[in-house]
Amino acid sequence: RAGVRSYKGVVDCVLQTVRTEGIARGLYRGQTSLLLREIPGNFCWYGVYEGVCLSQIPEGGSKRDLGASTHLLGGAAAGVAYWTAFYPADTVGSQMRANPDYASRRFADVFMDVYRSEGVA
Repeated sequence: RAGVRSYKGVVDCVLQTVRTEGIARGLYRGQTSLLLREIPGNFCWYGVYEGVCLSQIPEGGSKRDLGASTHLLGGAAAGVAYWTAFYPADTVGSQMRANPDYASRRFADVFMDVYRSEGVA
């Protein structure tokens, strides 16, 4: 309901959530999708960043010889690789955390439901 406050503050929110939904379901909902995004995503990010930087090192040089633009290019390429590959897991996690219809469902089930209803855009 608009204009109605459900919680008195952050602590009250946490206490009510734990009381009604428990610790695992209340505080850690959607964490599978987060792990499926973060672990391989960061591996991919650092791999692409290092790959770009290493490919630009002059012969006989080191990473210290690279300019800021090379590091910026590496970071940009890494960011694109990260979000291109792992955006679907982030979308599923957001749905699991925000949409009550998906709150108690498994990651794979939510993924397939979102894929069926939204497709690949």
